[in-house]
Amino acid sequence: MTHLTVSIENPDMLRDIKKAIMMIRGVVSVKAEKTKPNATTIAAIEEARSGKAIHCGPFENYKKMVANLDDV
Repeated sequence: MTHLTVSIENPDMLRDIKKAIMMIRGVVSVKAEKTKPNATTIAAIEEARSGKAIHCGPFENYKKMVANLDDV
């Protein structure tokens, strides 16, 4: 059996999306699970919330900064 993962931004749409998927021939079940972010993601979110984020300005500045990470 093959599994398909679908990420939904708006949980209010979950019931309708589940119904629509069940209408597809060959689908045997649809189940919803909430996922929790891992420890690395949680740490990154907290770092950003505390103001420890890097602000690059224009996208060109970001690309230059990332290109220089090889030097670190």
